[in-house]
Amino acid sequence: MEKLIFHKINGNLDEINESEITRETWIEPENKLTPESVCGIDERKKVVATNQLPYLAICKLYMKAPNGRTYVGSGWLVDGDKLYTAGHCVFSHSTGGWKESIIIIPAKSGLSEPYGRYEAISLATTQGWLDNKSTRYDMGAIKLNKSVPFKQFLKPTITDVNYGNICGYPADRDNGLFQYEKDDPLEKVLGRFQYYADTFGGQSGCPLLKNRTEAIGIHNYGGCPNKSSDLYESFIDEIANW
Repeated sequence: MEKLIFHKINGNLDEINESEITRETWIEPENKLTPESVCGIDERKKVVATNQLPYLAICKLYMKAPNGRTYVGSGWLVDGDKLYTAGHCVFSHSTGGWKESIIIIPAKSGLSEPYGRYEAISLATTQGWLDNKSTRYDMGAIKLNKSVPFKQFLKPTITDVNYGNICGYPADRDNGLFQYEKDDPLEKVLGRFQYYADTFGGQSGCPLLKNRTEAIGIHNYGGCPNKSSDLYESFIDEIANW
C-alpha cells in the first residue's frame, strides 16, 4: 500500500468572505466534480441539524492554495484533532502544491458554526497521489491546531458493502454552506467505490458512509459514476499514530 508523506504548515486563520466563494469559481481544476456529477434527477437531501453523527463529524474546508485562491472541500473527523479528506484538498498539482492554510469548520450549517473554526497545522497525502497523481490514492489527512470540544467521531472501517451514503458540502447548493446527503448502491472497481449518488465540487474529501458512525471511503471524483477511494490498514494506522 502507498506510504504517507507529511508536511507541516504555518496555519493562518484568515478572514474569508463566504459570499465570494460560490460555485465553480472556487472548485479546483483538478477536482473533476462538474455539473455532470448530478446523475439524472437530483435527489440530494439537505441536512439542517448537524448536532449528531455522522453530520457532527463532517467538516467544511476553506483551503488557500499557493496560487492565492481559496478553494472549498469537505472532510471528516476521526479524532479530536485529525480528519480525513481527499489528497487534492491538501496537495494540488494544478494550483501549486501543498495548501498554504486550511480552515476547518465542523458541523457547519448555513451561517451557524456551532463548534467554531480550526486551523490546519500539518497535512498528509499518499506517495501515489503526490508523485503519480494516482486517482486510487487521492487521499489525505489534516491535523488541527487544537481538539474539537466533542467526543463523537467517524470510525474508519475497511469493508466492502453494496450500499452507502455520501454526505458533504456541495458548492452548487446554498453556496456550499449546508451538508447534503444521498444514499445509493455501491460497486467496487480496482480499489474504488463507484455510485450514482449525486455530488458536486466542494464535496471532495467527504465520507462514504457505511452507517451513521462508520466510513469506508474518501469521496474524491465525479463523472457518473462518482467515486471514493477505499481505506487501507496502513493509512488508518499512520494517521492514528500521527
